[in-house]
Amino acid sequence: MLILDIFRAILQRWRLVAGIFCSVMLLTAIWILMTPREYVASATLLFDTRAPDPLPGETRAAGEPAAMLATEAQILRGEAITGHVTRALGLDKEPELRRQWFDQTNGTQTFQGWLNRRVQSGLEVTPSPAGSTIDIAYRSTDAARSAEMANAFADAFNKTRLSMSNDFAKRYADWFKTRLSESEARMESAQSELAKFQREHGIVSTGAIDAESTRLSELSSKLSTAEASAADAGARAAAGASMPEVQSSGVVQGLRAQIATKSAEIRQMSAELGPSHELMRAANSQLAQLRAALAQETAKTSGSLSAASSAAAANRGAMQSLLNQHRARMLSLAGDRGKLNVLESNVESAKKQYETETQQMAELRAKSSIPSLNVLHLNAAEAPLLPNAPNIPVRLLMMTILGLMLAIGTAVLLEWLQPRVRSRDAMTYLTGVPVLGQADLRHIGQQLRLEGAKWS
Repeated sequence: MLILDIFRAILQRWRLVAGIFCSVMLLTAIWILMTPREYVASATLLFDTRAPDPLPGETRAAGEPAAMLATEAQILRGEAITGHVTRALGLDKEPELRRQWFDQTNGTQTFQGWLNRRVQSGLEVTPSPAGSTIDIAYRSTDAARSAEMANAFADAFNKTRLSMSNDFAKRYADWFKTRLSESEARMESAQSELAKFQREHGIVSTGAIDAESTRLSELSSKLSTAEASAADAGARAAAGASMPEVQSSGVVQGLRAQIATKSAEIRQMSAELGPSHELMRAANSQLAQLRAALAQETAKTSGSLSAASSAAAANRGAMQSLLNQHRARMLSLAGDRGKLNVLESNVESAKKQYETETQQMAELRAKSSIPSLNVLHLNAAEAPLLPNAPNIPVRLLMMTILGLMLAIGTAVLLEWLQPRVRSRDAMTYLTGVPVLGQADLRHIGQQLRLEGAKWS
């Protein structure tokens, strides 16, 4: 079949081609009219990926916004957000929805789960691949409903996200409070154990042990001084009247002078008077009294030296006893010092941990009071003016092409099943003999009809 004959066949069957094409377009129009209109409204959320986390020691993945947005999108599609939307819009209280739920599930599924899946069927969440935004699109047969649902999902996400953040902070605070109580209990236990050990061993602190060591050195020095003083006092007491202190006493020297004077008088009187003379006896008696007074004063001074020697010896003994007691105490303290250091170290460690956790708790409370929501409802959804589906231009173009192909294909198929000679080339092609001439039968038939009418 020649190409030119195909075109001639299509032209000859134009009524069939037009009928098929018009039928297809009519069906297309009916299809478009019967298809429910679907409207899509979109809201946009903007995320701050650089916002710090309110929890101490935690940081958001500022360097991986794509991963963070994927997580937030998963939360948006979750049951918690959808449930919040259904409750906020009162969908869970609509009798028609409950009737549809029972008709479809016969009560085998929960109403809330069925409602969540129904609502989620129109939701489309699209994270931005190169930015920090998430588009929330909702598809519905009602334009206003689609905008309402998109905005409801955005608002529900903000509220739920804030609630989740506060819940995490509360749980962390409760855990931190428990840990702080445990640290306080450990610190008090360590302090009690240290105080008990100090009471049992009479130790105030490690500094007291150092003070006891200093005291021992002082006692040793004082004992040396006491021993020297006792030795000196003993030597003085042993020397007795020959001690310079005795000889240099004013009373002793006065008595010696009086004795010397009285002795000189007696020698002078003995040259003039006899030994039995009353004056001689009186003078000798006075000299004897002076010598007795000198002996008494010398004995008195020597006795004070002996008393001083005894006192020095007693002081030396007391210092020696005190030093021995202190040495014994130091030996006892030296054995307990290791245990004391361990206990004090435990107390210090527990105290530092308690202070650190107290500071962290204060920081947590301060940071928790700061709004930690890192999302902004950037663009609110509005009711679309035109439907998103059906796409009328695309459908018309598609069905126009299909109608033309079907109409032309039908004409070509009929021409192939019932071929007709439509040109000289087709005759030559079909019969294999050359064509000698051609006549227009339409014109000949018309001329014969005219001539027949004339003769009649």
